[in-house]
Amino acid sequence: MKIIHVTHCYHPSKGGVQWFFKNVSERLVKDYGDEVTVVTTNSMWGPERLKFEKIRPASEEINGVKVLRFAYIRWHIKPLRMFIKAMHKLSIKVPESLVAKLYGPLSAGMKQFLMQTDADAICASSSNYYYMQLPVWKACNFFYFGSIHLNDHQKQPVLTAVQKKSIKASKLYIANTIFEKQQLVEAGIQASKINVIGVGVDEQSFNVDPDKLQVYRKGLLADSDSIVVGYVGRIEATKSVKILLDAFIKLSARQPKLVLLIAGSGGDYANELKAYAGQLPASLNKRIIWKLDFELHEKPYIFHALDMLVLPSTNESFGIVFLEAWVCKKPVIGANIGAVRSVISNEEDGLLMNVNDIESLCDKIEILSNNATLRQQMGLKGHQKVLENYTWDIITAKLRQCYMVNMENNHVNGMMN
Repeated sequence: MKIIHVTHCYHPSKGGVQWFFKNVSERLVKDYGDEVTVVTTNSMWGPERLKFEKIRPASEEINGVKVLRFAYIRWHIKPLRMFIKAMHKLSIKVPESLVAKLYGPLSAGMKQFLMQTDADAICASSSNYYYMQLPVWKACNFFYFGSIHLNDHQKQPVLTAVQKKSIKASKLYIANTIFEKQQLVEAGIQASKINVIGVGVDEQSFNVDPDKLQVYRKGLLADSDSIVVGYVGRIEATKSVKILLDAFIKLSARQPKLVLLIAGSGGDYANELKAYAGQLPASLNKRIIWKLDFELHEKPYIFHALDMLVLPSTNESFGIVFLEAWVCKKPVIGANIGAVRSVISNEEDGLLMNVNDIESLCDKIEILSNNATLRQQMGLKGHQKVLENYTWDIITAKLRQCYMVNMENNHVNGMMN
């Protein structure tokens, strides 16, 4: 099968969508012999960002997957951001067309390639980007992988008019969770047009040497009876990392064995949090360990060193770190929002905290801190859930089945016509 995957950024760029397409693309080539091309930008960061770092070369093969990186227009991003910000301040509704131009990517080369391709299946993400309109521009087997970050109290419509039109013109909408499907159905998308697939994890990539793990954990200033509470992911305001930091500070006196590990990509917000923690007494500050911009080979050791993972974010389409913690048999704590509720079975493989509630998070951390047996039980249940539902092999097979069913339907319809 000839497959095109379209994404705003791709490896070595990091992010949930990038990781999804890297894993499924490489498995489609290796396990099924498909011809897979990834169409993306030449940027390390999202094309709507002011920050830009060019990825080279423009064309290469990564683990059997052909990657085409296209240049795009950037000059308009800063003034358009300022204009949209001014409109917000004046309480003027921002037209969808302006937001679409901001996100782009405005790339004539990318659009021309996509308009000319004869691929058997085209799957693209995420919903804000310009190329998601491809099924409106031309008839094709397009699969809309929205990866939409939804919450229980949407102030804005779930879908813009443009997004809704593109989804209806697509063969299928690929959803991460049941909650996402429910929200889309309420927004007017036919339930039969939505397939829930989710994301995956590779258990073998999280294997570690027990002796090295013991040394690694000691390097975190964690004694054998310490309780390591961890956050792993992008360190930015939308992830609510400060809620976790404040909860740790509040718990520190009555839970002297707690150690907080914050690991992920750094930046201005990470520096702000470090400065905030730097004002704490030295005895407490030394119990906060920072692992910023860690190397990929360190990731399994980080997860295995934890006693629990906490993701207090209120802006998730799934939360792949839950799977990564579970594959290492660790319990998890997440915010009680729709997408996360679809992943965590509360009080079975993890706990749900009230949104943006420090007291609630303190309570959940203490429940797990004080009960090693419960931590083990929840970790094992999460591990079983991953093996049954969320390995990359399972996710890739589900995605390919979507492609195959629609190809077969098109073939039958063509014969009848």
